[in-house]
Amino acid sequence: MKGSLVILFVLTIVIVHSSVEGKIFGRCEAVKELQKARISRSFLSNWVCLMESESGMNTALMTGPKTASSYSYGILQINSAKWCARGRAGGNCSKRCEDFLSDDIQDDIACAKKVFDQDGFKAWDGWMKKCKNKPLPDISNCIRRRRMAENDCNAVGHIDCNRYEA
Repeated sequence: MKGSLVILFVLTIVIVHSSVEGKIFGRCEAVKELQKARISRSFLSNWVCLMESESGMNTALMTGPKTASSYSYGILQINSAKWCARGRAGGNCSKRCEDFLSDDIQDDIACAKKVFDQDGFKAWDGWMKKCKNKPLPDISNCIRRRRMAENDCNAVGHIDCNRYEA
């Protein structure tokens, strides 16, 4: 009986862990999501650097415990001490921390904008250590490719041009 419980416990852990595999975003994919969230073009490289330095662009990363037994969640490492609550909606973003572990990062960005509005990029240690006063990621090919596609689309009037709209 005890052996069966141990096996059941291990299987439960494996199943729960595998359901939150996450996704590793590429730079251009991150830029697209940031543009969708209406992040200013002048800050896009900083946000991409933040994502790279905090999570390696991994949507399912959870780190901790940190100060006051808090954890950080998702691609932007939103911290549970102030911004979200574990297991229920809460914090300054009124979100469950676990919601930041999904591949849809629009809620992560919305909460991170609140963090940024209050504390700026200095709220994230990764940005302070790896992005502040350092060369930022080159995302010009992400923006240029999108702009070129829009121009081509406008010039020839493709039916599926809507996919390039921000």
